[in-house]
Amino acid sequence: MKDIRLIHNLPRSGGTIISKCLGAQENIVLLSEIHPYGVEIARKMNLNCDLYDPIFQAHEWNGLFEKEEYEKIRSFNYNFEEKIHLILEEVEMKNKKLIIRDWCFVDYFGIPYAEPTYKNSVFETLNEGFNISNLYILRHPIELYISCLKSFSFFKDNYKFDFFIKGYEKFFLQALKSKIFKYEDFNHNPQDNLKSMCKILEINFDKNFRENLKNVKLSGDIKAVASTSIKIKDDVAPILIKKEDEYKINSNANFKRLMENMKNYY
Repeated sequence: MKDIRLIHNLPRSGGTIISKCLGAQENIVLLSEIHPYGVEIARKMNLNCDLYDPIFQAHEWNGLFEKEEYEKIRSFNYNFEEKIHLILEEVEMKNKKLIIRDWCFVDYFGIPYAEPTYKNSVFETLNEGFNISNLYILRHPIELYISCLKSFSFFKDNYKFDFFIKGYEKFFLQALKSKIFKYEDFNHNPQDNLKSMCKILEINFDKNFRENLKNVKLSGDIKAVASTSIKIKDDVAPILIKKEDEYKINSNANFKRLMENMKNYY
C-alpha cells in the first residue's frame, strides 16, 4: 500500500508552523487542513473553498499537476479517497513523500458548522487503503481554550467549557494510540523536536530547512502561514484567567478527569 503521513492537531496548538517546518523538508508534498467534508465546511464558514480542496493544493501550492490535467481532474466528481490516490500517484512519480495535516477542528469541535463526530475522519476514510503514519500535537487545554476564545468569535458564542473539554479529551484519547509531541516542547527546542518528528514520519531531516520555509504554502494561522523563520521561546505566554474562572475550571469534574489522564504530559 502507498504511504501517507498524517499530522493531527486542534486549532491554536502550533499545527500551522510545525506543518510548515515539515513541509520545508526535502522532497515533501504538504496538504494542509484537509478533511473529507472540508470544502463543504469551508463554504459554510464563508472561506475560499478551493483552499480546502486537496487537488487545488496539490496543483496550486505543490505543482503536482499541469494546468490541463488539473482542469480535467476538476471536471470529474472524484470522492475524497480517489483524490488522495491521484495525488499520491503524482507524488510517487516525482519521488516525493506526502504529508497531510488534517482539519481536526471539524471532527472534535465543529460547532456551529458541523456536528462533531469525535472520530478522525481523514484516518477513518484512508486507513484501509493506505499505510498511514500518525503524529499528534498537543497544547495544554487551558492555554488552548483561552487562545481559541481570543482568536475565534464563533468560539465565544458556541463553546461552553464542558463542550470544549469533551472534544479535547476525545482528541487526546485518539492521540494516545500514536506518537505525541507537545507544542510547548517545540517552542523551547524546535530543531530537536523536528528531528524526532521526521524520524517518526520516516522522512529525511534537512538541517537547512529554514531556508525553504518561504516556499511552503499552506492554510492556517495567518502569522504562521506568513512566517519565514522560527524562534526559540523560553516559555509560552502565561495563562491569564480571572480568579473566579480559575476556581470554576479547577473544580470542574471533566477537567479534573482530563488532567489526571494527561499527568504524564502536563
